[in-house]
Amino acid sequence: MTRLPFAPDVKVIDLLKQSTFTLSAEVIPPRNGASQSEILGQISALIEAGAQFLSVTKGAGGSLRGGSLPIAQLIKESFRTPCIAHFTCRDLVPEEVENQIMDHHYFGIRNILALRGDPPTGQSEWQSRPGAHSYAHQLISQIRDLNQGRYLERQGFQVGSREATDFCIGSAVYPDHPNLEERIEFFRQKVEAGAEYGITQMLFSPDSYSDFLERCAKTGIQVPVLPGTRILKFQSQAQKMAARFEVAMPKDFLKSLPESEPTSPDQILEPFLHLTERFRAAGAPGLHLFVLSDTTLCCQALGRLR
Repeated sequence: MTRLPFAPDVKVIDLLKQSTFTLSAEVIPPRNGASQSEILGQISALIEAGAQFLSVTKGAGGSLRGGSLPIAQLIKESFRTPCIAHFTCRDLVPEEVENQIMDHHYFGIRNILALRGDPPTGQSEWQSRPGAHSYAHQLISQIRDLNQGRYLERQGFQVGSREATDFCIGSAVYPDHPNLEERIEFFRQKVEAGAEYGITQMLFSPDSYSDFLERCAKTGIQVPVLPGTRILKFQSQAQKMAARFEVAMPKDFLKSLPESEPTSPDQILEPFLHLTERFRAAGAPGLHLFVLSDTTLCCQALGRLR
């Protein structure tokens, strides 16, 4: 057999099975035209601090942030660390999805977070392209088909052999979604389509997380769900985050944060570490940390949790 130039990545679902509590982080590609050195330094620092795998976001149409696939490939190959590549379908028809997914396959990427994708900021009425997937579960189903060797047909062409892909598919989860039935139903559809694990929206409420897991169990959903959260510095920032992402902000957690700019890292890290322990006590298989621009604080937190 011909040796492929890029080794297949370690699957996230296998890491979750092997570890009692994983530590991971999500990074954002730099804006187009920005220096690549900052993201490289960020990746190196997070891995050294204890991140067992990373994920790389995919900007919505109009975001002007390219590089998601090359950065994921870099993390896997150069840093020897498993990586989840975010993949959004809102701008793509199925033929384009298949072509781009095959790029990931050839590069040895094996972890995909399958997302519909948000519209560009300020364009709430923006619509997906005609013929594009309208929901994430449709994208998940298409990737699962590729894993089973089922490809799109092109009229007039026949393919002899069909090599199956081997992706580990993850999905976004929304424990604070305002409609109680939809928050479970949407995830159920994704799991039935082929999702093997979930990562939550930005989440600060262990109670919301625990309730979501209980409702999933009652519905027969048993895949692992990683709580995704970020480090908050002071109370007004926390309130803005909760309002922006429409998620619960527990009063006890809010009060544990400094009222204004903190004078020491411990004022920030102690509430975050306590929040992490509450997620862990609620049954979380790990923690997924949204880094944004707080690399130093995130590294300090990972170092204490390791």
